[in-house]
Amino acid sequence: EMSVPQTIRPNGALTIPVKIGGLAAREEARIVVSAVDVGILNLTNYKPPAPDDFYLGQRRLTSDIRDLYGQLIDGMQGVAGRIRTGGDAGAAELSGSPPTQPPLALYSGIVTVGADGTAQVNFDVPAFAGTLRVMAVAWSKDKVGKAAGDVVVRDPVVLTATLPRFMRSGDKGALQIEIDNVEGAPGDYVVGISGEGTVKPAEAQRKLTLGAKQRDRLAVPLSAEAAGPATIRISVEGPNGIALARAYAIETRPATQILSRRTVYPLAKGESISVPPDAFADFVAGTGTASVSVALTGALDAATLLTALDRYPYGCSEQIASRAVALLYANELATAASLASDGALDQRIRDSITSLLARQDSTGGFGLWAAGSEDTWLSAYVTEFLTRSRERKFEVPDNAFKSALDHLRNFVASAPEPAKDGGRKLAYALYVLARNGAAPVGDLRYYADVKLGDFATPIAKAQIAAALGMLGDKPRADRVYAAALESIAASPALELGRQDYGSALRDSAAVVTLASESGAPRATVDGAISRIEAARRLSTLTSTQEQAWLIMAARSLAKEAGAIRLDVDGAAHQGVFHRVVRAATLNTALRVANTGEGQVQAVVTVSGAPLTPESSAERGLKVERSYFTLQGETADPSKARQNQRFVVVLKVTDPNPQFSRLILADYLPAGFEIDNPRLVSSGDAGKMAWIENAVTPAHVEFRDDRFAAAFERRNGDQAVFAVAYVVRAVSPGQYTLPQAMIEDMYRPDRFGRTATGAVEVTSAK
Repeated sequence: EMSVPQTIRPNGALTIPVKIGGLAAREEARIVVSAVDVGILNLTNYKPPAPDDFYLGQRRLTSDIRDLYGQLIDGMQGVAGRIRTGGDAGAAELSGSPPTQPPLALYSGIVTVGADGTAQVNFDVPAFAGTLRVMAVAWSKDKVGKAAGDVVVRDPVVLTATLPRFMRSGDKGALQIEIDNVEGAPGDYVVGISGEGTVKPAEAQRKLTLGAKQRDRLAVPLSAEAAGPATIRISVEGPNGIALARAYAIETRPATQILSRRTVYPLAKGESISVPPDAFADFVAGTGTASVSVALTGALDAATLLTALDRYPYGCSEQIASRAVALLYANELATAASLASDGALDQRIRDSITSLLARQDSTGGFGLWAAGSEDTWLSAYVTEFLTRSRERKFEVPDNAFKSALDHLRNFVASAPEPAKDGGRKLAYALYVLARNGAAPVGDLRYYADVKLGDFATPIAKAQIAAALGMLGDKPRADRVYAAALESIAASPALELGRQDYGSALRDSAAVVTLASESGAPRATVDGAISRIEAARRLSTLTSTQEQAWLIMAARSLAKEAGAIRLDVDGAAHQGVFHRVVRAATLNTALRVANTGEGQVQAVVTVSGAPLTPESSAERGLKVERSYFTLQGETADPSKARQNQRFVVVLKVTDPNPQFSRLILADYLPAGFEIDNPRLVSSGDAGKMAWIENAVTPAHVEFRDDRFAAAFERRNGDQAVFAVAYVVRAVSPGQYTLPQAMIEDMYRPDRFGRTATGAVEVTSAK
């Protein structure tokens, strides 16, 4: 039995007395109680726990299917299948906006019931208006029980506020406030509104007159200034001492996309560079950062690379692993540069391990966006990250790690000859196995002596060399490293899309990393460094794969830079220097001077969201954004009515289709929301057959502020393709319509973007 009060007030205590019947004398029992916002439970149709149904309910009849395939599996190598369940079955039922207030879910923990069979559970209920569902589960050695009940939490006068999900700098929106006099006295009520941070209300106070049981609404204009978090505070004061106070969180995001300007400065003895506070003058306030690196080569500017990886907004398995492998060595680079370590990095690495393991299939391989689309080269890359994580004492579940190694071992056992596919996957699998002491040394020597010319890429040759070095065959390793260096063009060119996510820059950085870690001849390492410098000049943009290997190369060379002598803001510094500064904290210029004998290179990268939007552009790809009614008629989003729906069609032109992995992002205006998280295709039961060239992406994401889709392109694909989704105009106001962008994730110099626009959403009334 559980006694739940019918109604309580916010910011008070909820006391729940519980009595358990049916207990024998001195029988021990325990109970757990939770109190959760019913609105949260309704999102997934959550039902209260029912242990009696679990233990005593009728069981469904089972059936078995038997076959002979088990006799074909090598019992020494086979891995038991794992059925993956959950995660997508309720997707169609999920709805609701991100909360402007913290979600309310209270949990008691395990409570021991007293000898008389009673217990009391107390919760501190914060500022909240709504219904809490109180759920209890009790158990003893051989008994279970349950109880549930609802309690209404409200003040005599109920305050409800509605804000846009987010705003962009320069937007003008509205705060909708509703005051419901449920139990309060009639009279005058004073509503106070204030803003902290980047969003400001146009009014500070409004007076309402409410009768008994009367409800009234008001709208307060909001304006967004700089980018960053904001808090809107609302207070209500009325007759008989009624006083309410609520706080609502909202974030302002830049209306333009992050722009970076990278400059390399050769510094002879006595020369210096400085980063003044006005370096961010043309960026939206709150978005500016400057990355400064000083090293023997400017191509390995770790501060810039770490910032770029950290800011990359998407998360395929390669990108998660690239970001995480850089984080593995971020603190080591910070120590080498005499900077403070970041204690939060360890948790981010653990989170990355968890995310990647969620994409591992039953064979041990990893998919690019989800389990089930295994890519062997990618599987080797992820497994290398897991290996490096274990080497640095991060926990990786043994079963998952063993399964990943078994997957690579099985691939090596049946891999085609390198001449057929360039040996990219084979070389990487052998390297990862060697790093774990499990590579077949005879196969490695055979490939090094007989088949080395069939390995098509410098990184593949370097991985064969690294594997040989780990197994103690240094003479062969040094010879293969020399071959890897020789296969990198001294004057490289930008390549077409590669299935191994690579480029000349990535391969050069990988040769430096692996050769340095293996103790290869210095001439090989120096030659590879010169290739990095040549390849880095080809493009101002780098992929996540290039960034990760460049960071590992910088880490492998950091200890060799002891001859560097610097003066940083008046303090002596020895060795490489990396620092990231934010506009908000740069009050005086950061100055770095070379006080050593030799020349060094300083790289300053200033990044931020520009105040003036960039114009539309086509750099090998083109994207066009159009708005239609649900019936296929052209629509104008610049004058939208509240609750009006649009079909957004994004048409991409790729004039020379080639193997590539593209990411398409359409950033939403703040007053719009994606109406139905489901792609619209030309085959939707004929309802939208007017959409031409519609294709199904490899992966889609529906975020608060954008729609994103990933595509895997191949030679011969259609040059024009489209994808569509539905949005609804929700919040009245005047908003920036940001750019839509298409980009080759591993050739980021290939991109296209639309122009920036404006929309106005008028009230439905």
